[in-house]
Amino acid sequence: MKKREKTAREAKNPSTKRRVLIGLGAGVVVLALVAGGAVWFGNRHQNQNVEDRTRTATVEKTSLVSAFVISGTLGYGDVHTLGGGGGVVTKIPQAGDTIKAGEIIMEVEGVPVFLLSGELPLWRDIAPGVSGPDVASVRAALASLGLDAGQPGNQTYDDALSAAIAVMYSRAGHSVVPPSSTLDTERTEAQSALNKAKEDLTAAQTDLTNARNRRPSQSAIVSADNDVNEARRTYEEALRGNCASVCTQADIVRAQEALNLAQATRNELDQPPNTASEQAGVTTAQRAVTEAQTVVNRLSMNTIGPKSAIIVSEPEIRIHNVTAKVGLTAGDSVLTWTRPVLYGHVDLTEAQRRLISDETKAIMKLPDGTEIEGEVGGITESRLDPQTNQTIPAKARISIADPTEGDALEVSAITVSFIQDEVEESLVVPVTALMALAEGGYCVELVDGTLIRVEIGLVADTRVQVFSDQLNAGDEVIVP
Repeated sequence: MKKREKTAREAKNPSTKRRVLIGLGAGVVVLALVAGGAVWFGNRHQNQNVEDRTRTATVEKTSLVSAFVISGTLGYGDVHTLGGGGGVVTKIPQAGDTIKAGEIIMEVEGVPVFLLSGELPLWRDIAPGVSGPDVASVRAALASLGLDAGQPGNQTYDDALSAAIAVMYSRAGHSVVPPSSTLDTERTEAQSALNKAKEDLTAAQTDLTNARNRRPSQSAIVSADNDVNEARRTYEEALRGNCASVCTQADIVRAQEALNLAQATRNELDQPPNTASEQAGVTTAQRAVTEAQTVVNRLSMNTIGPKSAIIVSEPEIRIHNVTAKVGLTAGDSVLTWTRPVLYGHVDLTEAQRRLISDETKAIMKLPDGTEIEGEVGGITESRLDPQTNQTIPAKARISIADPTEGDALEVSAITVSFIQDEVEESLVVPVTALMALAEGGYCVELVDGTLIRVEIGLVADTRVQVFSDQLNAGDEVIVP
């Protein structure tokens, strides 16, 4: 049969066209046209089944999205361990608490420990005379809180950094002394006063210990016993009238009083020593130490170190679990933490990794069918774990577009659709409604047999975006 070519506007007889098979794969539809290849046009049989010819689809004006879908989880992300700088823990947070940089995360021996956000951990006290990258890191961490911490990048402790530390303590409700020209002198004098108060306390405690251990000598006890015996003999003689002269009643009374006094003196030797004076001395010395320590602590709040601050990589954290307990030492593992908000998390193959980048849009679908809009907020590349010699896959973190939606969500399995392309408010028809024209290009067939030439755009989910001034939303097109 001789083939005859017709344009879309000329074509009225269905025998002049044939539909082209469109291949679908990997969730994304791709239309492949082979350059220079021949398009086979068969003849449609004149008595084509009416039912087949009347299968139609409505032209829609809608959005069309091309995406690939993988499984993942909705959660808080990696769990990190946070340690302390030693000392006895006196206050700890609770699991589920969120703490921002600049806030107090716990207390050690009654002293607040601040959370800061930065890149370097604290391994020493940042104080006068100290220089290094850790000083610059603390300066940057304080500046991120809106504090004037001095020249960015300055690696030497200075008055500006000291003032910023003081303001941070003040914001948290702790009184501090601002830096001054006499600060170092005040600190030296306060420390000297504390050392002297501690020495006085040690001496007072020694005096108290000695007083408590004080006992009468054996000779004193023997002498007191002899005095009692002699006084008793004199009293008994007086009762019998054996006096140097006539024994009067006054002589008897005097002898009894002498006996009572001797007995009382002997009894005192058996009583615990009186340490009231020494105890008062210890109390006074302890009060002096407390007052001197308060002054030293107040003047020392302009410094910061491992016992007073912990630096993490995030501006806000969520407490995952608390391992430390009040009364125990703040060691290498005090608590674990995560990011404070829910994110989508997926593992990626190398091919998938190449298809996305930061800010790629995504749709997260929960098990109940709820869909949440988001975008890629971070990607970690695949790497080799040196301990296990296993490859850790690339990972993507998907942020929830509307943070308020996350408030009502919980940790869950999800499926994530990464948007590759998207069009809005465009004419869309089924891919199978397209017909290839002999002169090139594509057309669709209306129910009355009219062929409308169309340009094609995005293809996804068995549907295709089409452009034509002669096609409108609501038109019915033939679908085989």
